Amino acid sequence: MERREQHRLPYQAPLDGIRAVAILAVLTFHAWPAALKGGFTGVDVFFVLSGFLITTIVLNDIRDGRFSIREFYLRRIQRLLPNIAATVIGSIALWLLFMPPGAPALLARHGLWTLFSLSNFYVWLYLGGYWGAAAESAPLTHTWSLGVEEQFYLFYPGFLLLLTRLSPGRIKSWLLAMTLLGFGLSLYGTQTHPAATFYLLPTRVWELLLGGVLASFLRQVPPLQSNGRTWAWEAAGWAGICVIACGFVFVDVEAGYPGLQALAPTLGTTLVILSVMSSPTRLARVLSTPFMVGTGRLSFSIYLWHWPLIILGRSLAQFHEMPKLAGSLGGAFCGVVFGWVAYTCVEQPLRRRGPGRRRRLATIAVGFSVAALCCLAVASRRVGIDPDHRLDTPAFYGELFDAGRPAKFESAAIALNTGVYFPPVPPSLNDAWRTGGVQRLYGGGPPRVVVFGSSHALMYSRLIDSICHKAGISVAFLAANWGTPAFYETTQNANFSSESEAHEFDEARREWLRKWHPDVVFAIDRWELLCGKNRDFGAQLTSFLRETCPLAGRVVFVAGTPGLNFDTSLSLRQFASWRMSSGAGLPRIEINGTESVRKSCVALAEAAVPSFPNLRVLRADLPFYEKDGSVRYAEGRTLFFIDDNHLSDAGSEEVRGQFESAIVEAMHARR
Repeated sequence: MERREQHRLPYQAPLDGIRAVAILAVLTFHAWPAALKGGFTGVDVFFVLSGFLITTIVLNDIRDGRFSIREFYLRRIQRLLPNIAATVIGSIALWLLFMPPGAPALLARHGLWTLFSLSNFYVWLYLGGYWGAAAESAPLTHTWSLGVEEQFYLFYPGFLLLLTRLSPGRIKSWLLAMTLLGFGLSLYGTQTHPAATFYLLPTRVWELLLGGVLASFLRQVPPLQSNGRTWAWEAAGWAGICVIACGFVFVDVEAGYPGLQALAPTLGTTLVILSVMSSPTRLARVLSTPFMVGTGRLSFSIYLWHWPLIILGRSLAQFHEMPKLAGSLGGAFCGVVFGWVAYTCVEQPLRRRGPGRRRRLATIAVGFSVAALCCLAVASRRVGIDPDHRLDTPAFYGELFDAGRPAKFESAAIALNTGVYFPPVPPSLNDAWRTGGVQRLYGGGPPRVVVFGSSHALMYSRLIDSICHKAGISVAFLAANWGTPAFYETTQNANFSSESEAHEFDEARREWLRKWHPDVVFAIDRWELLCGKNRDFGAQLTSFLRETCPLAGRVVFVAGTPGLNFDTSLSLRQFASWRMSSGAGLPRIEINGTESVRKSCVALAEAAVPSFPNLRVLRADLPFYEKDGSVRYAEGRTLFFIDDNHLSDAGSEEVRGQFESAIVEAMHARR
């Protein structure tokens, strides 16, 4: 018995300090991303710490003969479910009180998945990448990490129990092998399936298992014994803190995440835990200060509540024409307050295991049922996003000209494009690029007009098709959704299952141009997205023009439209209608933060004209500026945009004259 007690894990205050480091980083990143661009990696710190604690608890209970699967899950239910249910119910209530009609339904739908520990699947399936507009504006996006942990808890205790019976002397080896296997899968997936790799358990489990490896190692080391090597543990701990901090500051999402970059927060956390559990170091004392311990104890509750309040604060700030940052910071502060209240009034009272536990479990069951019923009721409400019909329904027919694998925008941005009409897309269009794209042979011969680009090319495609139809000119659309670039630099995306297939697409476009020698090639894209870190847009453009200009009578570079700075947790129609409900007219919407980059791309294209005489720059952006410098996104009841950066069909009509002139001039120049 004496030996068993020696190896029991008593409360360790420094571990709460580690939680504090993680939640402060996440809170800073969500409230003010520019202040700590890698703060989201605090979630990885939580993963390692969770794996360490769960493994320690389960292995100790198994060794002492008191492990119970039933008891394990009851503890998890008491620990997690009350506050999760409270967050879902509270968020729905806030959305019903303060947000426009229609917005609570999307939140309730996500809330139902959250209650059943499937939020990570919901975000992956319906919101897209973590840094996309849809995921960044959904109030429950952050619960994806809870889904990962809760799914891990489903299989892990049984797995450990099996290991202790079949291979008790090799637990550490098995956990290490699975950690390395999971890490390898994560490295592969980061490059091939980035969204799934970010959100799903198989490619994240190695982070939790890494904590398990550490726990299995420390079971053989008496904790908090200096054994004459305090300086070594001290150095290891501070090195770990430095590595974690480097992740917070220097992680580059453009390089792919998790991937190799996830080693910074995970290995750093491993070193910190090893240090504070092996020796009473100065770092352990710093992490045990009242502020750090108190923040760590509140971390789960703050994590749950901060993000919905940040989204709400941001939305209300924009409604009242205040800076988004002010709304985010105010929401973060309210998130901490709500988190403290929920911790005090919900989490702590319901997680105790003494007398009255059965009553507390019954209360949790009732709360869960109420939350689920609220989600079902609100999600099923059929409330229009523009109930007073202040604006006409915008339409987007661009997907009828998608030469890739057409899919409705809602599947990737469920909130942004609510209330937009998308026509049915025939499945026969899939991979049309293999056979020359989506062709309309109005002139009887091969295509004289060819369109290259991404979804920004699709937004002009119906207009170009109409012009060519009227003039009797054959046209081919070799544009594709999902960020497929106009340049010959296509990478794997929803259209192309591998890098080789993406390369095949680029080669096919080159081959069609060599075969047709069209009169005009339109290159249309959201150019600022091609100007990321360590990317030379001028060199990219020059390379494209050197290949394309000799194959066409004229190459037309279409300037991208200005982006809108509004609350993207709502659709544009929903946001404008909500603002108009206060009695004012169309709200003023500022240009977003990419304007300077967008303008520099246009300037580089205009500067290239002397070197490429058959290059023209079409300034499709100019009609969409108001005199005061804001975006001209609507007129009367007509919306010219469907979201923060795509034109509606009505919007594309605003530049019909420019496109007609470009096509006519190119045809005349070739004769």
